[in-house]
Amino acid sequence: MLRSVADASIGSILAWGFAPFGGGTLQFTNARGLQAFIARTRELAEVHGARFAPATLLLGMAERGERFGAGC
Repeated sequence: MLRSVADASIGSILAWGFAPFGGGTLQFTNARGLQAFIARTRELAEVHGARFAPATLLLGMAERGERFGAGC
């Protein structure tokens, strides 16, 4: 379970090998823009299946104009 944006950042860099210069997965999502990120996940879901579909959390955040918070 993640407790913070920092947890997600460190985990994505150290555990998955995500590019460290980008700051982690959530910072990447913020930088790209949530709407663009969701659009890309939908494209991937069409080709590779539902596991790439955007999470309900992301859809709600996009509707409210939110970003991933502190530590980004």
